[in-house]
Amino acid sequence: MTKKIFAIIIATLICAQFVFSASAYTQQYVIDYADKLASSEIEELDLFAEKLESAYGVTVLFCITEGTGDVTADEFASETYSDYADNENGLIIVHDDWNKAYSSFISGNADEVFSDAAVDSMIDAYDTNESYYGGIYACYELAEEYLENGYSGGYVNDSEPLNNDTDTIGEEKDGVSIIWLPVSLLIGLLVGFLIINGIASKNTSVKMQENATVYTRPGSMVITGSADNFLYNNVERREKPKQTEKN
Repeated sequence: MTKKIFAIIIATLICAQFVFSASAYTQQYVIDYADKLASSEIEELDLFAEKLESAYGVTVLFCITEGTGDVTADEFASETYSDYADNENGLIIVHDDWNKAYSSFISGNADEVFSDAAVDSMIDAYDTNESYYGGIYACYELAEEYLENGYSGGYVNDSEPLNNDTDTIGEEKDGVSIIWLPVSLLIGLLVGFLIINGIASKNTSVKMQENATVYTRPGSMVITGSADNFLYNNVERREKPKQTEKN
């Protein structure tokens, strides 16, 4: 019984691990080589970009860096896109914070949505924002509008720029709802219980018997001979006394 309970606990922990792994985002859309963003900000922006890719099939990456090394800005943009995106249709905007310069790379048929003017508009929305996080978020807002309606020129959203120190995001982001965590955990418990029960049900071939003869093969315990064998024995030697002659 103890082994069964222990197995159920192990199965539950394994299922819970898969639940939390599935709920976490895996694709990285915002690449912060310059350490300008908090991890929570990157996660939220990644979820926004993931929503765009799921809805429109186009990957939108944003990269902040401190220089581009030995390659040109355009080469750096295309190589970074290849390193972080599996989708052939997409866009990456690179902000070289050290040199105060921007570059971009468009892959596949994303150029049907993101014209040069559209990319410039997204960069302008990012550049005029007071924070890195707010700028990238504004950039993704424009990307969403262009993917849905196409680029019509100018700005689409006239609201105030986001500031990560004072402002909050009003709209709810798509993602895995927290309600699925306990639901998935219960499903894992049920699956683990059924698996353990199935394994335990197969261990019924041997049951406790009152008579020990049940565990022996008939005729195998017939005694045909017996002998006493001693492993050790002691031999004592004593000198026989000599008889004395009578006078």
